[in-house]
Amino acid sequence: MEKGSSVKFRFGPLILSPWATVAALLLAVALGRWLPPAALALKPVGGVYLSLLQMCSLPLVICGVIASIGRILRDGEAKRYLGRLVLVFVGGLFITAALAVALGVAVRPGAGLSPEASEALGRLLSAAEVQGLAVQAEPKRVSFFDFLVGAIPRNIFTALSQGSQIPILFFSIVLGIALGFTNSLKSQRTIETFEATFDALIKLIEWLLYLLPIGLISLLAPQIAEAGLSIFLAMLKLIVVINLAVLLSLVGGTIIIARRTDRPYFTVLGQLMDCLLIAFATKSSFAAIPSALRAMQRLGLSKNTADLVIPLSVSLNPIGNVHYYTLSAIFIAQLYDVTIPASSLVTLVVSGVLAAVAGSALPSAAAIGVISILLEPLGLPVGAAVILILAIDPFIDPATTALNVHGSCFAASLVADRSTGPTTPPFSAPVRA
Repeated sequence: MEKGSSVKFRFGPLILSPWATVAALLLAVALGRWLPPAALALKPVGGVYLSLLQMCSLPLVICGVIASIGRILRDGEAKRYLGRLVLVFVGGLFITAALAVALGVAVRPGAGLSPEASEALGRLLSAAEVQGLAVQAEPKRVSFFDFLVGAIPRNIFTALSQGSQIPILFFSIVLGIALGFTNSLKSQRTIETFEATFDALIKLIEWLLYLLPIGLISLLAPQIAEAGLSIFLAMLKLIVVINLAVLLSLVGGTIIIARRTDRPYFTVLGQLMDCLLIAFATKSSFAAIPSALRAMQRLGLSKNTADLVIPLSVSLNPIGNVHYYTLSAIFIAQLYDVTIPASSLVTLVVSGVLAAVAGSALPSAAAIGVISILLEPLGLPVGAAVILILAIDPFIDPATTALNVHGSCFAASLVADRSTGPTTPPFSAPVRA
């Protein structure tokens, strides 16, 4: 035991240091660019690492939400946080959607494409039509009430087996409320059981973080090897605009987190780097939740607040998805030379928020089909849009997923009481500085 602990103490900080992450990213780019066969050979390893993270992520959300809501209600803190939580989630989504619409209208990512870019997009659509992909990509129209009905699980065990995140989250919230209002020793012990399971899952994912450099290489290198350059160049303007919107949101959000926690900007950024990189590499917001929770606690937020807000925000406050859907819809409209009247801009904002929340519960390929919520009112072809966006998804999904996780940290900093000092809670495992 002593020898194992000594090795962990000696090499743990090195493995979890920013330099190890940077080296892993550079190696992934080099393998994907110059040694595609070697990069593709690592794909199964990346799949195993992602599966290990995802194995813990959904139980982590369930236990964290149930335990946090139950504990807060039993402690009488619900009224203190509920109004602030709703205001932050709703306000953040609609403000983000409004800014995305303004950016899309001002920059016009779908206008002024070169003849070469238009030709490349035409070839992609023609090939998809020949293969019958355009018909298969046409999704079912999703209304607001359809979304509400789908959020309520008819059978929670079916929802669990299918990994349906929104219904599972709904059930977790309701169960947490019920436990919070059940004033008995048994309910208190049940809440404590969920808390203990939550802490155990956090410890398990802390162990997995020691494999993070290998995981980053195995996940990113195959993506770089498989992503083609022709479509990337044809839709470069949209890719740049979405990633620029994400960058501006990250910078602005980090400034506010720094002010709320009374920490220097680069200290906050350093603490958040782990969860952002995990989200970027895995394209899974839930896989990054444990690292986000640890980061916010190190920045001085109470465990109660972080455990409640961050898992909820990942599903109900996905501001990265807002940029994704809204700017993509504007791109498609401009690509087909469809003018969006001023009266439709408000509808576009509301639809962008609805699509973002609905899409957060779906896997990547299926989530893109939710863009129909924005396109159908404008009379735009949904099938063609799905094909075009799916082609560049590897270039925009990692950044928007990282922003979803950052947005959950941002929301937690606003919901929590303002930090009173730079105290840092201790952790048993070495963590990145």
